[in-house]
Amino acid sequence: MRPTRRFLLVGEGNFSFSASLCDASDHGTHITATCYESEERVSRQTLAKNNIQHLRGKGVEVCFCVDCTKLKDYFLPAKRNFDCIFFNFPHCGRKAGVTKNRELLAKFFCRSQDKSFSVEGALNHIFTRSLPFPHPRPVICQTELEGKWVSFQVPEIFMDKINRGFLDTKSDHPVRTINEKLIAQLSQAFPLQRVDHSLSLLHQGHLSAVSQSNTFWIIPNTEQNPSSESIGKGTARGVLFPGLHFCKDIGQDDRMKAQEGDQLSEHYCLRSSLLVYVQDVVRRLSFLPGTLHVLTGPVFRKCLISPHTLPVFHETLFICEVDKGTEGSYIQMLMDNIKNTIRSLLPSLSCFTLNSMVQEAKSSETIELNDSVMAEPQLDKTQYFICVKTDTADSKASDPCIGAISAAPCGPVNSELGIVFASVNLDLLAMQICGISDWRMLWTLDERFLNQFIGGELGPFKSFSLHPPSYVHDVSFWVPEWEQFDEIAFHTIARCVSQETVMSIQLLDSFQHPETGQTSLCYRLTFQSCDKALTRQKVAEMQMQFRKEVQQCLHITLR
Repeated sequence: MRPTRRFLLVGEGNFSFSASLCDASDHGTHITATCYESEERVSRQTLAKNNIQHLRGKGVEVCFCVDCTKLKDYFLPAKRNFDCIFFNFPHCGRKAGVTKNRELLAKFFCRSQDKSFSVEGALNHIFTRSLPFPHPRPVICQTELEGKWVSFQVPEIFMDKINRGFLDTKSDHPVRTINEKLIAQLSQAFPLQRVDHSLSLLHQGHLSAVSQSNTFWIIPNTEQNPSSESIGKGTARGVLFPGLHFCKDIGQDDRMKAQEGDQLSEHYCLRSSLLVYVQDVVRRLSFLPGTLHVLTGPVFRKCLISPHTLPVFHETLFICEVDKGTEGSYIQMLMDNIKNTIRSLLPSLSCFTLNSMVQEAKSSETIELNDSVMAEPQLDKTQYFICVKTDTADSKASDPCIGAISAAPCGPVNSELGIVFASVNLDLLAMQICGISDWRMLWTLDERFLNQFIGGELGPFKSFSLHPPSYVHDVSFWVPEWEQFDEIAFHTIARCVSQETVMSIQLLDSFQHPETGQTSLCYRLTFQSCDKALTRQKVAEMQMQFRKEVQQCLHITLR
């Protein structure tokens, strides 16, 4: 006669798994099903009461209030031998939530990692391994400015975003696919020409015309013997160098060095929009009135941390030289064609609507796409913005603005002509079209992202990280009396230290000391990665480094 097999099930929820196992087992099996919660609480769950009655009717031993980490407290020595223990991702109770389950599983797998398991007849679940956090290695880029070869250090937050090739001919990245569809559609309404002229990542800035806190200022160093491996004029080449301090901005010391001759005399910054090249491109190229000229490339800017606020994105700029007085009709034609193209790409769901709005250029709410225009070109007061409205979005959140259209005078060379241009944020548009909730996913190195867009398909994105853990840390500090607190710099340092794993920064409290007049601020940082395994220990290290850097760079006093 076949001996009785004894099965133990731990951490059951509504006992549905126990009931299924019981029905599938033969008569020579004795099952003990345990649950962490009380019978009264479990019986409130759907189907739980019926499952318990079914199990007891089949002779199954059902036990409640059993902690599977302390099983010896619930079973006598003579009854501790089981042929099989089912560790079915135990249920820790509703109030405990996911965190307690994760801790339980982590301890189990950690204790079992050096033990061998019998895999005969077992079903194995293979856990995918996420990408590791890279060790930051500073990048030096070369370019040609003022007739000289120069090199410059890439800000740390962009070191993995330079020369990614999203717009290359063989790329399947959704940013390129959307750009090509947009250009193809507009080419049916306008004569169109792509601008192949190389544009440097650096642009000569004017401190009086640009908000320094929103711009990544760069101090290029002249190259005595530029490498023969350098890519053509005006482009960038990545080279690895040790040592880079990320929080430094242009200051008095930098100006002194420039005057001493080891740097160029002018101020340069990473381009924060392709709009800065409008006048230069118009001067260099033979523009035919009515022809659209297209520029595309990445742009960079400092900004507050948000899932829909992008410090780096790909911008497409359409430039059209028109007869003065006809700007309005060309703006309308551009607006209609761009909207029709975007509407055809958006998911066919009722929750998406496309709006255009007209605002004054001086309004602080209109600067999101064109705050980097600097002093040229001189924009008309009226600008047109294309926004994607979602009915399911947070009512407090503003609609994502993915494009802007405006006009500008052609300049003193030809006063009879004007310029109409349209700027489109391709990354933000890709997020709306593909249902990508976090801009960081567009830049992931995980192959599972691009595998969803093979052949230029633009289907809805399915996240491969369904429940990434998040960690919260608070930081309180006194702000120096003689300085205004730079919140954008605070966010930028958080981006650098955390390798873009800080997903939100919230001001919890502010306090002014009644006697000294000093201001104290308390911020909450939420860490979460959308594509990497982020551990509590790693976050703790990042938080400690963040405290050190903000104290050094912003001259605050930690509390």
